[in-house]
Amino acid sequence: MTGGRVGVIPVGMMKARQILKETFGIDQYRPHQQEAVEAVLAGRDVLLTMPTGGGKSLVYQLPAVVLEGLTLVVSPLISLMKDQVDALERKGVAATYVNSSLSAAEREKRLEAAVGGKLDLLFVTPERFRSPVFEAVIPKLNVTRLAVDEAHCISQWGHDFRPDYSRLAEYRQRLGNPPTLALTATATPPVAADIVKHLSLRDPVIVRAGLERANLFLASQQVYDQQQKVDRIEEILKQVFGAGIIYGSMIRDLTALHEELRRRGWQTLFYHGELSQSERRAMQEQFMASEDQIILATNAFGMGIDKADIRFVIHTQVPRTFEAWMQEIGRAGRDGKPAWCELLYLEEDLAVQHQFIEWANPSLDYFVGVYRTLERWGSRIVSKDIDDLRSELLYKNKADHRVNISLKWLEVLGLTEGSFEQHNLRIAASLDVDALPQSVGCEDKRRADLEGLLGVVRFASGSEVCRRQSIAVHFELEPLSDSCGACDVCMDAVAELEKQFTPRQTKPTPLRTAKFERGDWVRVDGRHIGQIVKVRGQGDRIKLIVESATDLRKREVDPRRQRVRKMENQSG
Repeated sequence: MTGGRVGVIPVGMMKARQILKETFGIDQYRPHQQEAVEAVLAGRDVLLTMPTGGGKSLVYQLPAVVLEGLTLVVSPLISLMKDQVDALERKGVAATYVNSSLSAAEREKRLEAAVGGKLDLLFVTPERFRSPVFEAVIPKLNVTRLAVDEAHCISQWGHDFRPDYSRLAEYRQRLGNPPTLALTATATPPVAADIVKHLSLRDPVIVRAGLERANLFLASQQVYDQQQKVDRIEEILKQVFGAGIIYGSMIRDLTALHEELRRRGWQTLFYHGELSQSERRAMQEQFMASEDQIILATNAFGMGIDKADIRFVIHTQVPRTFEAWMQEIGRAGRDGKPAWCELLYLEEDLAVQHQFIEWANPSLDYFVGVYRTLERWGSRIVSKDIDDLRSELLYKNKADHRVNISLKWLEVLGLTEGSFEQHNLRIAASLDVDALPQSVGCEDKRRADLEGLLGVVRFASGSEVCRRQSIAVHFELEPLSDSCGACDVCMDAVAELEKQFTPRQTKPTPLRTAKFERGDWVRVDGRHIGQIVKVRGQGDRIKLIVESATDLRKREVDPRRQRVRKMENQSG
């Protein structure tokens, strides 16, 4: 679906074809790439919506090599920048990045290269525009094109709104309003309209692609308890040989799943935001290097994961938005071979996502409360940290991001300077509530997020409408004329799983269950001590009736689902 016309094929398309093959090693464009590349080469503003794995990056990388001048790429993630630059340098493309991971001397060296015309592409975060050093360099840069990656971050209706993105139109003006390419994996029409408006795109060519990768089989299954959820995951692991990602929303839930799979004999990697940077990098490198590793991960894992042979992506809990789900399943099957994408829906998991929505949308009163607390601290602020602020506001859960979001807004709006981490945070300006942007404390966004979650639930629990048809309706794309032939509504999922995939040859080796007998003393959940008064069942399917050593109450314990350990040399 497009808006605007590119017109006559621009000068440079023949050169682009040559560079496409010689530099990028690509013979043919993927769907929608050529149309977008032609528009960029013609100097048009472009809004490109293309699912993860569709080849968005090429649309600004190729013209950057073909045309004169510097392409400035705004990207939100430091790790993603490094991976992209490393890949470009291996192809012989002059590219680099400037961000907070570098020393001041290294940043200066790279900016000098950009000013000297030695680069085709320079990657920066939006926060870089608030750096006085970078601001001073801007007039010296010959920026002939601006590319805004993850452009949905500019819209308050996007699934990952970021305050710094809200000032990109201002930053673009400082650059001399170069032709701009906005890219995102997923954008509903309201988000797309917001991107055009807030970036001040001029009569943009709009290229919107659907989920056209027929090699991704889409499925959703409702489960009624955690045991059934794990059983279904194990079925897929047995049936699909290859590397795969199992996504979950909460670290604690993934930890429990990791332990249960390990008990059943499955060795998995584990990736989440509480690991150190070196631990995350090690997990990522192991996954990238293997043909059959399974990784359990929160949504912290995925950006920049360009692994072609991911054979399955399983969501163990409903994601908060369609957009997030599509972005994550788009990491599967980039080699064009079959990949299985299944969403497991357990109704009780909705409470988790509902809480996340509350934690992602600070109210105006909350935002003002953060400012007033910092103001009240006065000079004592340098001895405080973010946990002190949470405690002051009576919110201690680290997953509650309202404090972080409010602090980011205060920084972006120039109301504070410095940071807790550097122990130099201070109030820099007075707060005028009436002058705040509409996006701050927007109640409409909270309601929109809840409606988005409801849409995911309808998708996950529905079994009558083609999965791709549902996606087309959500994003207001052209409806399918026939069965998609690649989802569990249009096809027999059991038959497709058996037909399209190779089962794993290596069988898991379950951990042996300790032999429990009446009279044994055991430690339950690693904390409570009790004595077994009865053993029900046999083999691996047993239940223990345990009498507590402290209050003499009896309760039933399933050793398969709890940490039950026999206590050695423990007398009665």
